[in-house]
Formats: sequence, C-alpha cells, structure tokens
Amino acid sequence: MQKILCVGDGFGKGHVWPMWPQILSKVVDDIEVDNLCEIGAGNEFISQCVTDACERKNYDLVLVQWTMSNRLDLINNKQNNIAKMIVKDSTYNTKYSNVRLNDRSWWLSSATQLELVRDYHEKCISKEQHELRSINYVKLVDLYLKNKKIPFTFFSSYNLDFVSLSESSSIDWSKWCDAGKIGMHEYGIKHLSNYKSTEQQPCSMVHLDYLEKVVCPFSGLELNNVKLSEHKEDYARS
Repeated sequence: MQKILCVGDGFGKGHVWPMWPQILSKVVDDIEVDNLCEIGAGNEFISQCVTDACERKNYDLVLVQWTMSNRLDLINNKQNNIAKMIVKDSTYNTKYSNVRLNDRSWWLSSATQLELVRDYHEKCISKEQHELRSINYVKLVDLYLKNKKIPFTFFSSYNLDFVSLSESSSIDWSKWCDAGKIGMHEYGIKHLSNYKSTEQQPCSMVHLDYLEKVVCPFSGLELNNVKLSEHKEDYARS
C-alpha cells in the first residue's frame, strides 16, 4: 500500500465536488491518501503542512499544489484581538479557521476584505515580496523532501505568478509537472473548455483529466483504466 500526501488549497479540498485527491484514491489502486488541502490556503500554510505532516508520518509520495502568492496565512494566537476581527468576516470567519498544525490555530485569510488584511497587502507587503516569499517556500519544501528522500511532485492551482522574477531560476523545475508552465485552472480552460465550472474550482472532469494526462504519468502512478473510464462517464453526465 503506497502512502501519498496531498497538500494544496481549495482546489483539492473536495468541498464542492470530487477533486484531485479524492479522485486519485478512486482511479489508482493500492494507495492510501492523506488529504491536507484547505480552502483559502496560501503558500506559507502549504509549506508548513508538508513539513509538519512528513515529520509525523512516513510517505512514499508527496503531491503539492501551490497557489497564488498574495494569500496571507496567520497563526491565530489572539494577538491584537485578531480573533474578534476574524469573527466580523461573514465569509471567512468559520470556513478558514481552526486548521491546526503542531497545535497552532491558523487562519487562512485568502480574499477577505477585513481592513487588517487589506492594510497588510496594500500598505506593508508588495506583490514582489509575496512572490519572493513563495519562491522561498517552494525551495524550502523541495530541499526538505530531497533531504528526507521522499519522492514528490509539484504543480499549481493557477499559473505561477512568480516566474518573472530572476530568483525563480534557482527552482528545480524538473520536479514540476509541465515544468510549472501551466496551472490546473488554465489547463482546464485550454483543454476542456466545454466543462465550465459554476464555482471557482475546476469541475471534476478537469481534475480527472489533469490526473490522467499530467500528474500521474509524471509521478509514476499507474491508473486503473476500468475505474478511470467509469469515472469519466460519471463526470461527463454531471
């Protein structure tokens, strides 16, 4: 039984319909999937998720879906009454809090319009700095997994926003599906435009096709063709 860790943002949570971690366990035999994808997660939380999980459990393969650089992940230690401010956000107050790593509570603020977060993005941290941070998170997890000798594959929810920075040349792109050139969202638009999603996340058919054509071949995962065909039929009807 191959143990696989899946980490990413809401593109893998499975809260709307089956997404890549849930589908993976249905179309690949003899695997055990731990899914730590979280709605609204940013790259800091994603990087922390990978290292924390791999310190607690042994994995045969780690799949990481990186996301946009400009998301803010906060450890909620009730600093400056942050908990009271989070409650004021009608969308993000419950859905994205109470995610715990090493007994720490994280708030995945994503697109919240709270003044605290807007000020952080607009007055304190520039787009370039967010992108530099993401590059460093990627390199940290890459180095960590290589040192642990754990096979891994990287890909992204959206087209990567930091590739224009010169620092991105130091990333080992050989560990990325399609060398990091296209995100799952853009992949769906390009290859399965007739499967348009009513949600922010791509529909299940896009996830399945992305697994079949991109992630599984790159990662050396063998698909069960019978189960693959069955799920294609199911998702085509939905």
